[in-house]
Amino acid sequence: MTPSKTFHDIISNKLFFSGVAIVGILMSHLIGVDREHTVWAIFYPGFVGVDIFLFYSGYGLCRSMENNSLKAFYLHRLIRIYPMLALFTLLSYIIACTLKHENFTAFDVICNLTALNFWNLGGFRFEWYLSFIFYLYLFFPLLYRIVRRWGVISIIASFFLLFCFLYFHRNGWFYQCAFSRIPVFLFGILCHQQNTPETYKKGIYVFLPALLLIGVFFCMGFVQKFELVYMSAPLLLWALAWICRCSIKKQGAVFRSFCFLGQYSLEIYIANMLILQIIPFIHMACPVAVTYFTAHIFIATALAGINHLFKKL
Repeated sequence: MTPSKTFHDIISNKLFFSGVAIVGILMSHLIGVDREHTVWAIFYPGFVGVDIFLFYSGYGLCRSMENNSLKAFYLHRLIRIYPMLALFTLLSYIIACTLKHENFTAFDVICNLTALNFWNLGGFRFEWYLSFIFYLYLFFPLLYRIVRRWGVISIIASFFLLFCFLYFHRNGWFYQCAFSRIPVFLFGILCHQQNTPETYKKGIYVFLPALLLIGVFFCMGFVQKFELVYMSAPLLLWALAWICRCSIKKQGAVFRSFCFLGQYSLEIYIANMLILQIIPFIHMACPVAVTYFTAHIFIATALAGINHLFKKL
């Protein structure tokens, strides 16, 4: 398969790969939920789905930026994520109060609703991704202009800053998880701005040395093994596109199923974060994996319905 066809598949099949990404995230989180069955360990790299989300987020935000005024851009982003962020915060505090018996203040709730909890300014860190994407939305116009001005050099510079951060900041795995994803987010912006297969290949050539350097950092004990997966995201997405083109019939049942999951990936992700909070308190009469996935069906369906109502308001 030629590079142009692979690049076209990556760009044109966003929903499909988003569906694959959310399934990967669910499977990787299942490892920590069902510790009795070590077979789930083969899905450890599944959290690279977050990197896939951020690549497509960077790519898609460019369209919104170019087709709307700055005010309309921020309004669309607010409508896209904030209702689900607020609902997730509300439900998480209910779980914290009823199941975990946590005490919290109004200031804590405000910090969660404004994403200030990401910086440890009050609140609880129920998860890190929604708060982080909130800031990526906030600073996107600046990042867009930086990438447009400097191209691939901006990604190289982001790697330099990231390596400095990883070397000097050894605490806070969630910051490592978040900041290590900035290069792939910038890469999504670059791919939209230049929109050529050569751009994607050039990005892979930048990420491969970063992967090797992260490997050295891992051997020295500066980073954890999940960093190795982050740096391989563009290459894994390229390989996944090639495998899917060879083995999955486009518009077939499998393809449409993943597209359906990709369409509701945000709701499924939030359901996953809620279930991870709840499941330690559930006394399960059936296998853990069955409970895990059944809960996702019900909660994600409810969230999708609620989000649909928000969008109609």
